[in-house]
Amino acid sequence: MFRTEPAHAWAREFLRPLQDTRGRDLYATLCAWIDANTDAQRTARHLGLSRNTVRAHLRAAEHLLSRDLLTTGSGIHDLVHALHITGLHPAD
Repeated sequence: MFRTEPAHAWAREFLRPLQDTRGRDLYATLCAWIDANTDAQRTARHLGLSRNTVRAHLRAAEHLLSRDLLTTGSGIHDLVHALHITGLHPAD
């Protein structure tokens, strides 16, 4: 199902707002955050950023994607699927 053109079109459209990041690499932060099991402190250590910077990136991504990422809502699932479909983050 994820390999279909409609899935790819959805994923590209879902992630499109992240292109307007004002110099921040939100993709790297989001992928590292997912790899760290959504732990901002572990993400910060991995990226060499402060935890506050990671949380600011996550809040910016929430705003741009119009999804709640910092609580356990469906926004995280949408993000993981979109990153996987587009190949920006490999599935486990």
